[in-house]
Amino acid sequence: MLTQKAKYALRALVVLADAQSEGPLPIPQVAERARAPHKFLEAILLELRRGGVLRSTRGKAGGYALAM
Repeated sequence: MLTQKAKYALRALVVLADAQSEGPLPIPQVAERARAPHKFLEAILLELRRGGVLRSTRGKAGGYALAM
């Protein structure tokens, strides 16, 4: 059985994998596409970035993308 946190993380990873050609996605777009709460997903994405699964880009065109 997966926790809700793990389900949201997997959904977000699938969204980011599908959007690789678009470049980094901002958190609100990831949350909308993954159907996950923005604030909760923000913490999950930060944890995945610290683990080396994601990379983040700051600025107007910034967001999260897969690191590998």
